[in-house]
Amino acid sequence: MIGTSLTELVLIRTSIILLRYTAPLILAALLLQAFLRPTQVVFTAWYNRILLGYVCLDLLYYLTVWLPYKYRLRREAKYPSPLSRNERRRLLEKCLDNMPDADHYLRMWFLGAEKKDIRWDNVREFLLWAFFDKAPGMETDEEDQELDEYVELVGDKMHRNFVPGRGKAECLRLTIDSVETAYRTMLWYLIVGAVDAITHALLAWQGFQYYAQSGGMLTSVMPWRLQSLLPSARSEADKMAYWHRPHTATDKVPIVFLHGVGIGLWPYVPFFSALAKSQPRDAQIGVIAIEMLPVSMRITADPLQKLEYLQNVTAILDARGWSRFTLVTHSYGSAVATHIFKSPTLGPRCEATVMIDPVSIMLHLPDVAYNFTRRQPKRANEWMLWYFASMDPGVAHCLGRHFHWKESIAWTEDLLSIPSGSGTDARKRRVAVCLAEKDLIVDTLAVARYLMADDKWWPPSATLMAVAGSQRKEADLVSRGGIEVAWFPGLDHAQVFDSASTVQQICRLVQRHCSADVEEDEA
Repeated sequence: MIGTSLTELVLIRTSIILLRYTAPLILAALLLQAFLRPTQVVFTAWYNRILLGYVCLDLLYYLTVWLPYKYRLRREAKYPSPLSRNERRRLLEKCLDNMPDADHYLRMWFLGAEKKDIRWDNVREFLLWAFFDKAPGMETDEEDQELDEYVELVGDKMHRNFVPGRGKAECLRLTIDSVETAYRTMLWYLIVGAVDAITHALLAWQGFQYYAQSGGMLTSVMPWRLQSLLPSARSEADKMAYWHRPHTATDKVPIVFLHGVGIGLWPYVPFFSALAKSQPRDAQIGVIAIEMLPVSMRITADPLQKLEYLQNVTAILDARGWSRFTLVTHSYGSAVATHIFKSPTLGPRCEATVMIDPVSIMLHLPDVAYNFTRRQPKRANEWMLWYFASMDPGVAHCLGRHFHWKESIAWTEDLLSIPSGSGTDARKRRVAVCLAEKDLIVDTLAVARYLMADDKWWPPSATLMAVAGSQRKEADLVSRGGIEVAWFPGLDHAQVFDSASTVQQICRLVQRHCSADVEEDEA
């Protein structure tokens, strides 16, 4: 993630313009040449022919790829099985009990509307989406009564009486509202393909082997992937590709890594490299890094639904013989991790977890949804997030039609508890959560206070930095109730992977949470 300087703002805005309007800019340049020079010279020059050829290819891409995908974005979301009435009530009460700022909570779910514009029917419409996955007019008579009870409950918790009727406010309904995207030319996907190839080479150099999806997936991904055309190995899971580095350590459990929104595994190459260098060759911590192409800036198939995702992960782990593992996640990966934590089959195999910049904790707060999908960008980092993540067609489709907050939210008990056949295992999962002070997506202070069970908690570095007047590079490490929080002062979302110092701190934390007495052989 870039910073917020004026130079970075100019660079990112310029990059966005070039990637959105590549073909029109080329045509404008050719027309300008034709005006200043003889037309025959302009259109016979070899470099201009290449540019003109690119414009033709970009037009073909627009007609055959972009427009059909835009039509796909208009499809309705497919929802998981609905909660029971008791489950909905408990979840609502839990959300309201963990609401640091009631005014902020309400106004941001209504896109910053004034309190006077948020009335009874507005709140009712929001709750109908949030807890029933429905739009107005789709509720049953029984649900109609239940909704009125919930509006009263929300009003009681917030100490306000909602005025009857509907105000001007519009609520954020992620899976019902239209999916917004920003155009990107074919040049962008050429860049993504190049970065993908470089990532492949670097990971192979580090000792990883790529396990590609089935051959039929080649033509369903744009840009096409050479490593899928002639792979050295095929994935045991039909719909999931992954990278694997063998596990040779005898005193540690291996790592399953779930990445966030971005160009695949490219941002994490330094982390994997540092992790490998920190251990002798015969005592390496094994890694399975699972690819999630729908959030990797590609045009591809729909993301896997919860059950199918768990089945594919299980197939991979079983093939490698990994009966225990530490789950390391970054950003969006934490939302998928919730499925694993709660799974009666995979949950018991997850001994520990290290969650970096998690979005799943306190997901009921409006910050993640609003900051990622609705905020109008102003600073350089916000423009980067807006264009390269929020408005990416694959990412926007994944979040707008396949991201269900009730499935993805993680409470402290979900992180700590290990499911078993009879309910909950007596063991507790070891948990570490890494938070960045200046995260532009997540309200990390609210998350830290929730994990510390202290609404007055304040990072120790804040006092030290105020006294010393300088930036600290070391993370604050605090623990409570079996959860360790690493607070990185001065950093934004994903910036822990940008410097060698913070990468080393993450590596040490991960290694510590991989420690275990491992007796079985690992593939």
